[in-house]
Amino acid sequence: MSDEIMNTLSLLERWQCGDSEALSLLLDRDLPWIRSYVHRHLGDALRRVGDTDDFVQEAVLAVLRYGPRFALSSRRQFRALMAKITLNVLRCKGRELNALKRDPRNERALGTDTILYLDPPCQDVTRPDQRVEKKEEREWLRLALLMLDPQDQEPLDLHWQGLEDAEIGARIGISANTARMRRVRATGRLTAVVQKLKRGQLAELIPQES
Repeated sequence: MSDEIMNTLSLLERWQCGDSEALSLLLDRDLPWIRSYVHRHLGDALRRVGDTDDFVQEAVLAVLRYGPRFALSSRRQFRALMAKITLNVLRCKGRELNALKRDPRNERALGTDTILYLDPPCQDVTRPDQRVEKKEEREWLRLALLMLDPQDQEPLDLHWQGLEDAEIGARIGISANTARMRRVRATGRLTAVVQKLKRGQLAELIPQES
């Protein structure tokens, strides 16, 4: 199939408009590479758990179906981004990614304004009101969270669920003060990732293709 027909940006935009064939084309095209990358970079302990092929596909599908909607032109960057997120999911040892799932009540209201265009330069989109802008900001945060290492994801995820530092510490098995410091550091890293995403600097945040 020609590069024109298999254009990454076109496939992502078609999928976000509800074209299931576009999703199938993306999976057929890039899932084998993502699986291979993930297998090469898993630690020994996770490799011993068993065959992760099904889990890799499940994670990729979950990101594309329920995660922040994004669009980019580069096939290399698309599959590297999916590989990074999938590795983080595996390293969370099966922890449910609550931050991944949208509130279905917001699905229609979000509209196309919440597609995050990751190609440089990131162009500003004219937004109809502050409510939509806040929803878009939430999508940037959700995508950035998925790109953080699991040790940074966990305190932020629990904090966003409404837990105080003492409760986060008790959940993770550390002191309240240590939980606070981890949360503050993770917040700083999250902010840095969001800023790079908005500037179209995705290549600085994802693994090099190999």
